[in-house]
Amino acid sequence: MSARIVAIAGVNGKLATLIVKHLLENYPEIKIHGIARSPEKVDAALRDSPNVEIFEASASNTSALRQGLKGAEAAICCYLGNNELMTEGQKTLIDACIDEKVARYIASDWSFDYRGLELGDHPTKDPMIHINAYLEEKEKSRKIKAVHVLNGSFMEVVMGPFNPFFQPKAQVYQYWGTGDEPMEMTTYSDAAVFTAEIAADPSAVGFLNTIRVLGDRKSAKQVAEAYERVYEEKLELECLGSMDDLKSKMTATFQQVPEEPYKWIAMYYLFHMCSGKLWLKPLHTSRYPGVKPRDVEAYFKSRSKESLSSLH
Repeated sequence: MSARIVAIAGVNGKLATLIVKHLLENYPEIKIHGIARSPEKVDAALRDSPNVEIFEASASNTSALRQGLKGAEAAICCYLGNNELMTEGQKTLIDACIDEKVARYIASDWSFDYRGLELGDHPTKDPMIHINAYLEEKEKSRKIKAVHVLNGSFMEVVMGPFNPFFQPKAQVYQYWGTGDEPMEMTTYSDAAVFTAEIAADPSAVGFLNTIRVLGDRKSAKQVAEAYERVYEEKLELECLGSMDDLKSKMTATFQQVPEEPYKWIAMYYLFHMCSGKLWLKPLHTSRYPGVKPRDVEAYFKSRSKESLSSLH
């Protein structure tokens, strides 16, 4: 029997590396075709595995992409970049998958349920809306089946340096609203395990929610309480304004410097995470019973307080 093949585009990224590691450790019958613009940046341990073959390809090089996709039963897109890459790059990859008769395409989502957004509501989520529509169009003609993994946000991002309002070094946690608005979160590693299980499962299609299997739903105040229980130190909570204030600030900042996302993107995420309109639906609580949940407190227990200031 020939090996099953899963292709992963953008294989040198953090999430992709975790997905590959889980597949290698748990599915020896699966061979990984890793596609990367810079193969030398792929984790050496993965690159040297006999079950991994690396293909060099840019997001716009259809012929090179097709080489990496050849024979694959599923493709995972782990692109992370600007809207051009996330929209046109993914469309090129989807078309290449169709040309190579790849059955399933796992889109580069890993987000809250953006189907509740209109174009422009969250500038960096517009590509997901476009790609979902593009895949729906292709599915209608039975060219490929789409898979979307939704996980809320990543815990490492919400409680790390990407979020300028979470400041463990200063013992301060700034928030908007009442502080009681829940946020849905999943760790990188847990989202990766769930994605790997989906890739290995030919029946997994459509929108699949990690949050009901893996993650947690906690407000800023509850996160601060979990922090205190684990580290035995208190985070001072500081309210920066209402949710309406946050919306006004993020919109104004985006209009002023749209080309500088790190000045506004965290505010957009927080606003939409806390709105309650994009929560994930409880659809997949037992799809993969071997995947164990990890909540915010367990995440804190897995890390030193000092490491919270780093994404590594």
